[in-house]
This record gives sequence, structure tokens and C-alpha cells, in this order.
Amino acid sequence: MFQIWCAIGLFIVRLDGSPKYAMWCNVLPGLLNVILDYLFIFPLDMGVRGAALATFLSCMTGGVMVLVYLVFLASDLRPAKLKISLTSLRLTLRNIGYQCKIGISALLGEATMGVLMLMGNLGFMRYIGNDGVGAFSIACYYFPFAFMIGNAIAQSAQPIISYNYGLGERSRVVSTEKLAIITALICGGAVTASFSLLPELMVGLFLDTHSEAALIAIAGFPVYSTAFVFFIFNLTAIGYFQSIEKALPAIIFALLRGVIFLVPSFIIVPKLLGINAYGLLSLFPRS
Repeated sequence: MFQIWCAIGLFIVRLDGSPKYAMWCNVLPGLLNVILDYLFIFPLDMGVRGAALATFLSCMTGGVMVLVYLVFLASDLRPAKLKISLTSLRLTLRNIGYQCKIGISALLGEATMGVLMLMGNLGFMRYIGNDGVGAFSIACYYFPFAFMIGNAIAQSAQPIISYNYGLGERSRVVSTEKLAIITALICGGAVTASFSLLPELMVGLFLDTHSEAALIAIAGFPVYSTAFVFFIFNLTAIGYFQSIEKALPAIIFALLRGVIFLVPSFIIVPKLLGINAYGLLSLFPRS
């Protein structure tokens, strides 16, 4: 509950013009979680129960920080008393529905990771076996980091774009989106370069680089990483369309990335190109 409240509240804090406070609402609970995990699991020997308690306390801390800001520190966006008239309730339901409509693309963006992992595991198990699944698992560990970069760029630009869009300041909307796109391309290029130039180092954090699964991952990472530039750009574009109230294009671009292109690719491309479609995997014999 606290985690959901904190996630929603952080959007309000940023919209109120306090991005640094929103950052600390993430940083401090994260640090607290690490400290309490160590304290409860090792010195206090509480095991899994201690880890769960540490997570609860850290999430509660983030939620309380957001609540304190909204009640005492907010400059414009403060909690308001809920009106119980029929008109007010009807308008509230309308606004909730409108928010859900705009937020569908964000939901689909999160679901993309699940679809990628499911289809990838099924495909690698069918064509490569356990070593292929092991190699793909390493890629899945890194995929959320690329998602976080794209999501951070989109969410950073959204309050500025939506605020100026509401004011009719089109020039500021355009300039902000240009900056977001440039940032997305630079960050996407940096991530792609890291995967392409340092695959042994990145895979070596999880596997012995001489194992067959690691060799598969090392060979596939440069191919896999070419998608990150487009992936981060896609997230930035979706955030822009959400900010200017264009829910349909945002949903379409999320579906194109997550289902319409991804699922058929995992099914059709290996049949056309063989296991090379999974990243030069034919260089390594199956055991």
C-alpha cells in the first residue's frame, strides 16, 4: 500500500515543482532498505521475515515523506476535501476514467517486460535449450535498467510538457520534447555501446565467461543491444503523447513495441534465419 501511495505521490510532488524532494523520496527509502536488510537478516538473524520487515519499513518511510510534503510543504497541489454531491462524484469518476485511459500505455510498457521474458524463455528453450535460457536470463537482468533510463527521461519531461501544454506554451512544449529526444538518443547510444564493447565484463558479473551459456550471451549481447536506442526513444515518445493528452498514439506505440512486433518476431524470425536469429548462437554447439 505504501509503495503504491509513494509511486502516485511522487508524480504530484514533481508536478508541484519539487523534483529534488521527489528524488530523496526514492533515495532515502532505498538506502534504508539496504541498511535494515543487513541489520535484520545478519545481526538480528531474522531471515526472510527480517527482509520483509525491512522492505515494509522502507516503503512506509517513502510514503510518509510524500504525505508530509503534500500536507505541510506543497506550494500548489494540496489534498482537498472530497465533495459528496452527485455532480462532484460524477466528475470524479469521469476524471479517474480519463486518467486510466491516458495511463493504459504506461501499463502496457510495464507489461512489455513480462511479454519479452515469457516469449524469450519459450523461444530459447525450444531452439537452444537450458544454456540458451541461461544466456537470455542475463539479458533480462539488464533489460529493466534500460527501461528505467527511458522511463526516467519520459517522466522528467512529462510535468514540464503537460504544464506548458495546459498553458498553451507550444514553444516550450516543443523545446522540452526536443531535449528529451536528444537525451534519449544519447543515453540509448551509451547503453548500446556498453553492451557492444563490454559484453564479457557485463556477462561475467553473473556467469563464468567460459561456460556455454556465457559464450552465447557474449555473442548475442551486441545484437540484443541495438534495440535499446529505439526502445528508450519509444518510451520518451509515449511519455510525450501522454503529456499532451493523446492517449491513442501512446497506446499504439506501446502495443507496437510490446506485442505487435515482439511476439511475431520471436515466432517467425527463428524459422526464417534459424538459431542465428537469437544472436549468433549457431557459433556454439549445443551440449
